[in-house]
Amino acid sequence: MMTVETRFAALAITLAVGVSAGAALVQPATADEVVITTHAVTDYGDPPLYPADFPHWNYVDPDASKGGELRLSAFGGFDSFNSYIIGGTPAAGVSLIYDSLISSNADEGLLAYYADLAHTIEHNEARTWAIFHMRPEARFHDGHPITAEDVVFTHETLRDQGAPRFRDRFYDDIASVEAIDDHTVRIEVSNPLNTKVIFQIATFPIFPAHWWAGREFGATSLEAPLGSGPYRIADFDSNRWIVYERVEDYWAADLPQNIGQFNFDRIRYDYYRDPDVMDEAFIGGEYDFMTTIQSVDWATRFGDAPPILDGRIIMEQIPSDEPESWFGLMMNLRRPEMQDPRVREALTYFYDFETARRTIHYGLFTRVNSYFPNADMASSGLPEGDELALLERYRDQMPDRVRERIFTEVPSPPTTDGSGNIRRNLRTALGLMRQAGWEVVDGVMTDTATGEAMELEVLYRSPNLDRVLLPIQQAMERAGISLNLRLADPAQFTRRLDEFDYDLIMLGLVQFYPPGAALRGLWGSEQAGILGGENFSGIQDPVLDQLIEYVVEADSLPAVRSAAHALDRYVLWNFVSIPLYYDDTYRIAYWDMFGRPEVKPRFSLGFPTTWWYQPDNPAATRDAR
Repeated sequence: MMTVETRFAALAITLAVGVSAGAALVQPATADEVVITTHAVTDYGDPPLYPADFPHWNYVDPDASKGGELRLSAFGGFDSFNSYIIGGTPAAGVSLIYDSLISSNADEGLLAYYADLAHTIEHNEARTWAIFHMRPEARFHDGHPITAEDVVFTHETLRDQGAPRFRDRFYDDIASVEAIDDHTVRIEVSNPLNTKVIFQIATFPIFPAHWWAGREFGATSLEAPLGSGPYRIADFDSNRWIVYERVEDYWAADLPQNIGQFNFDRIRYDYYRDPDVMDEAFIGGEYDFMTTIQSVDWATRFGDAPPILDGRIIMEQIPSDEPESWFGLMMNLRRPEMQDPRVREALTYFYDFETARRTIHYGLFTRVNSYFPNADMASSGLPEGDELALLERYRDQMPDRVRERIFTEVPSPPTTDGSGNIRRNLRTALGLMRQAGWEVVDGVMTDTATGEAMELEVLYRSPNLDRVLLPIQQAMERAGISLNLRLADPAQFTRRLDEFDYDLIMLGLVQFYPPGAALRGLWGSEQAGILGGENFSGIQDPVLDQLIEYVVEADSLPAVRSAAHALDRYVLWNFVSIPLYYDDTYRIAYWDMFGRPEVKPRFSLGFPTTWWYQPDNPAATRDAR
């Protein structure tokens, strides 16, 4: 089961079934080449946590009961079942219908991969190629066998018709994907410094070539696709709800990695366009589980609700030690007014986190001060050791304002005393604006060279964020900057995001652990001009490009940390965003109708895949609400 969903010069990529022009790239093992045969691979050669004969993951209950329906909520709407292309808004939960050659687990994250649809993995010591031996019993939901041809079709399709992130992150470093026979696939890299990419693409879902024949993969569609995973799409109403049903004869149900998982017979997502209505629907019993990042909801909305007071709904706060998502306002450096780093730095002074935490966040949340929040990949203190040595290599190539500070100052977002008085920060911001050629004229921030006023727009998609953005808007108004708040519906938000049509945009960036090729899409220069890509800031910096490759090509976890620290520090000193906050605590509420394992995995809450229906509290069941 696929557990990870995914988004230098272009290299020639040849994917072939049997013999092709690219077959010469795929060489058999030489007589003196050591070939390793294994059930699992780790990114840096460390032993995997689970042995070849493991019975199940440590964080599941193998005796978990099967049955019941789980109802969940989703925000906005959907008009597609394909999350691998540009365009459309894919339905929640669609990854449940697919399998992959190998998969990760929630204890090790992306540090280890285990044979899944494949039963055995072979690779050479240098890991420049790997062979995946597939399980002959694997079947799509229509009974058609899953073959190596389907694997080749998948990667060829994602390379040529998928969203740009697939080429940016992965396929530029893949030389070939070859079907050796019906159940054997060989993948070889073109970049020997990025051998991890083999196993990263092996976690992609496998698409059925026979089903897609005659269909256009890149088109937005609401035709339910054929999959092979633990669930299939049972029914749906576009933009309103979708139901998945557990596949009773799922071919992989008894594999160790699936024991104790996928326990609900049906999973339904109901869509809401108003977050307040969504919250009230939960209290009213319309769906069963919610997690919130809205502090006001947690602190005030639910406390006196009758089902919470009488114990039918349980509220929990569970500390999280997993890497958290970055949340903030990303600036678009493609805009002329955003190209001066002094302007960008000035804008960071208009967010008063300390007052916001006290007044609207009820003392919750932590300030973002890294693009790797809550992770050991975050930079701290002054650079030293390997990180310092790496940055020193590029000292002379750095922009002056970065070079002047990166070695002697610790990057830190502006702070206040929490009283709401930000006069000191305003003075600093105005000073930076003057250095950049802007002055307040008749109460309006004006470009002294052109006479144009500074007018900015922030794009966001949830009305709950008004309370976060309004104080920033008011602070900017005091400095003569007009900040328009543009609340977009999901379709409009996605379109404008894909087209980079914004001055600032509210984003949550999911960080992979350990970081790797995804950084090319997020920060790489070549991706800045690719519509539908993930370089949301539009930054183009040759030093940053080199730092990305050090992260991607690192051959040990300590090396990844050093390179990630350098990259993180470098991006912070470029001031491409207004960092907001993150939450290092799971805040969940659920109707008391679940069982769950005693052990929580390191990198996940475990919900919903390891929980199960257990109506010990009859008053909390859906029929009794």
